Amino acid sequence: MFARYAAVVKNLRGVVVFNLDEEGVWDSIAWLVQRFKYRNLGIPPKIVNQYYGILKSYLNGNPFIGLVYPVKELENLTKIFIKLYHIPDKLAEGLVLASVYISPLLLVGDTYRAGVEDNAIEVVRICKDKKMDVKQWKLHLRIADYTILDFYNKSVEESMKILEYVAKGNIDSKKVKDILDKRLDRVKKDTKRYWRIKCSEGKPFLYYIDPLKNIVEGIINGTIKPNELSLDHAAGLAIIPVVYIPPKQQV
Repeated sequence: MFARYAAVVKNLRGVVVFNLDEEGVWDSIAWLVQRFKYRNLGIPPKIVNQYYGILKSYLNGNPFIGLVYPVKELENLTKIFIKLYHIPDKLAEGLVLASVYISPLLLVGDTYRAGVEDNAIEVVRICKDKKMDVKQWKLHLRIADYTILDFYNKSVEESMKILEYVAKGNIDSKKVKDILDKRLDRVKKDTKRYWRIKCSEGKPFLYYIDPLKNIVEGIINGTIKPNELSLDHAAGLAIIPVVYIPPKQQV
């Protein structure tokens, strides 16, 4: 499994989550296929399994690739996300794998949108007078890729610190708060990358999810037990940019 992961991670440009039973979602998937003819997009295993018959001609890098968990512990992290976020398994899997594959999550359609909105720590909204043509979409999808890439090393280091505290049975509230506050500050600064489209009100373009925040809250309130966590989980606890692609996207 790890060999397959290593072969994919360098060339991946996003992890895609969707529900093909939602009206208009296939239009948006077809739009993504056109936009990413020469780039790869990953699909979590549960979605591949559900829609394999429909997706098979687009798999193997055309442009989609079925993703795998490089280590078993990260599959267990998906189960923890389901408990923490109260979200469907397909969205939880997408969030974990987006972090693991160092790629933005591309959320197509509205089926899973509430689960993202309810847990986002920050949102980038598109000004009402800004038109997102193909050029703008390409640019801002590339910026979202830079967002997770630039966050990744520091995010994982911080997650490992917290997990080490947990393993020792010592969550120092001041140290933990300091780490989470710094992560939020970095997110707020990162929103400035999207200055070309960004407004305080408007349709959402990108959500930021910080799973480390939810891990800490879950430990404090008893939703998860320390022995459920592993240092290997740090790879799935980066700050995740989630790009919202509406149904019937046909730019």
